Amino acid sequence: MRTQNPLLGALPIIAKMLGRKLGVEVVIGAPEAGTDGKIIYLPPLLPAESEPLAILANGYVDHEAAHIRFTDFAVEKPPGLAGEILNLLEDIRIEHALGARYPGSRHNLARLAAYLEERDPSMLAQDTPVAEQVFAALYALLRLRVLGQTSLEPGACALEHRLDELLPPGVVTKLLALAFEVRKTTSTAEVLALALRIVAMLHEEAAQPPPPEGQGGAGQNSEGTPESAPSPSVGVATSAPQPEAGKDAAPGDAKASGSSPADGRSIAEPVTPTGGGKTRSPTEQQAALQALLTSGSGTAPDTGEKARTLLNSVARRDRTRVQLAELDRLPPNRDAPRCRSEARAATAALRRRLTALVQSSRTEDRWCARRGRLDTRQLYRVGMNDPRVFERRAEHPAPNTAVALLLDRSGSMSAVIGLANQAVLATLLALEEIEGVSSWAAAFPSTKPNKIVPLKSFEERARRVAGRFQIGAHGGTPLASALWRAAWELCQREEPRRLLIVATDALPQNVPACLDLIERARASQIEVLGLGIGMTLEAVSQVFGSRDAVAIKSIHELAPALFKVLERPLIAA
Repeated sequence: MRTQNPLLGALPIIAKMLGRKLGVEVVIGAPEAGTDGKIIYLPPLLPAESEPLAILANGYVDHEAAHIRFTDFAVEKPPGLAGEILNLLEDIRIEHALGARYPGSRHNLARLAAYLEERDPSMLAQDTPVAEQVFAALYALLRLRVLGQTSLEPGACALEHRLDELLPPGVVTKLLALAFEVRKTTSTAEVLALALRIVAMLHEEAAQPPPPEGQGGAGQNSEGTPESAPSPSVGVATSAPQPEAGKDAAPGDAKASGSSPADGRSIAEPVTPTGGGKTRSPTEQQAALQALLTSGSGTAPDTGEKARTLLNSVARRDRTRVQLAELDRLPPNRDAPRCRSEARAATAALRRRLTALVQSSRTEDRWCARRGRLDTRQLYRVGMNDPRVFERRAEHPAPNTAVALLLDRSGSMSAVIGLANQAVLATLLALEEIEGVSSWAAAFPSTKPNKIVPLKSFEERARRVAGRFQIGAHGGTPLASALWRAAWELCQREEPRRLLIVATDALPQNVPACLDLIERARASQIEVLGLGIGMTLEAVSQVFGSRDAVAIKSIHELAPALFKVLERPLIAA
């Protein structure tokens, strides 16, 4: 059985990757979940597997990403009933559009709908205000029949039958017929126009005088279908649109489409609700319609708001949470030649040793063979009846390796921050001279919460950005969030070998979270090395282990110390 990658399976990495796949930025570590229309913010998340948190986080990212991708926020929301209908229909449209472009999102959104339905069922009590019952029915029916979210099927069917009893004859048929037109809309403006059409239809129905008392009450025939309902080709209540073949079908869509023709019942056919309901007079039905028209804001179910509230609640309950640091602005790149010159001595020594190491690992193996390229130096073998006069060669592959370096710039580093800047820069300058090695670097913390200072991207040359390595000391040692960011950067790389080097001078905050990430990274084939600046080897080993830790007190000690820990990962096959 295939085991899950301990790092890629971690929720912070999954959420970040999901946002990248959907083309939106996801920030992990905000005070609470939310969005500003451009960025999705998530609270600190558990690194371990937490199914409720994963369902909420992934579903919330998908839902809000759909809004960012497809909602026109310039369209003004009208007040009252029209605005509530707009919100509900727009949620359906954007999730439908996201599922068409990214089929995998249907799974996340269906799991979110099922989780929300379990926590807050759409089937409401009989005495619930009429507007809430109507919106609950629309929410369940549209998600069931348009999005294929089968977890809402029981509540959807029962609520549809209840609306037939609650509202005047024919209103439910017309309401659903219009609501299901959301499948044809392609913009927020079109959804707004549809919402206004629905409100206009309801006003027209409310203006009709109620039928005389005693003429069927709820206007239902013996089968529970409105007597005035149009033919199945027009009305949705008797023949609801089904997901388009090959476009919207998701796992479980057969179930979402109701019973097969063989059992003689469509999914849209009303079912007898549990608990029953009283027969309403035409006057009561007309009063219910008037109550719907005068309903205020906050009546319609809001999937994004429900998920956001629960996500914040679950995240607050869990104690072992992590943040994934974001990148702050680039520091100024001042006097790069001088910075390179100051690091040159250490760079030269380290580069010589690393280059010699790599070259020795790539040296060609040569041997005599019976075929291959003729080696004139071996022709003497012919006289000894030895046919091995040809040369064969085998080359070792280049060390394609991605290296991420983190520089601790906490306040305690003030006495050695110059040394630390030089050490990291010298390491980068040496590594970029080795074929097949790419590098990235950042310093932590930034002056802003949950951010780190970018020093070098994988695409940049260290010699060109050397002037950035003049940062001062500041703040504490939030290593865990910086480690998650570095791990995220390495996860995006294609190199088969990946290294993470941390230059620090003290034990970090939240040591258990750091140890958890380091364990996950190593289990995911990422080497994690600790470079202690001005501290004892024993102190560095507490976090990184004795095999993967070194300590230096001067720049001259950098070459032998770093060579010691880099030797194994750089030449390992």
